[in-house]
Amino acid sequence: MLAPLMIGKVFRIFRERGGILKALDLWDWYESLEAKEQKLVKYYFSLKTIKDLRFPLKAKHFESGEVQNPGYTKATFLGSLAQTALLEGKYQDAEWLYLKALEFAQSAYEKHLILNDLVMLAQKLKDLEKLEKYAHMDLELFEEYKETLREKGGGKLPQINSYEIMVYLLERKGEKEKALNLLERLHYEGVPHPFYQEVKKRLEG
Repeated sequence: MLAPLMIGKVFRIFRERGGILKALDLWDWYESLEAKEQKLVKYYFSLKTIKDLRFPLKAKHFESGEVQNPGYTKATFLGSLAQTALLEGKYQDAEWLYLKALEFAQSAYEKHLILNDLVMLAQKLKDLEKLEKYAHMDLELFEEYKETLREKGGGKLPQINSYEIMVYLLERKGEKEKALNLLERLHYEGVPHPFYQEVKKRLEG
């Protein structure tokens, strides 16, 4: 009689490797996860098929069937599952999924999108340590993603949450010179700050 562990291995060898996992070449990654992590990924995919009316796939398409042109990269797919978890208020699950998405991100712009969501997550958690960590990581990539943002904005840069957060956190820690330097640097680049004049006056005072 085969032991349960052996049965599991045999099942993984012979089961169909289809679905969006195949389309995005995520099978090896998925099977490297612990069982509880696999369950988590699959759960939020299934939930997304129910909650997101624009999502064209069904729960069965997670690991079976033919999925063509999924419209996602590995990073944006996992990021979309993280967003589903975030909307459900499952912040720990959302952070884990976002961090996995970050590992797969191929461009600074993709990383920016993920880090922007992680900043929002840290805000919801009211975790200042994580807030500073993710905002700092995002701004470290600014030079690499700013032109993509500018192109998508029709020649203008949008507000960047990490920018406003880091200026606030630096001021909060009493590091006014660093806060002012950051405020001015990104203002010069054309990144809007909703309270630029007010914050500048306070930092210079």
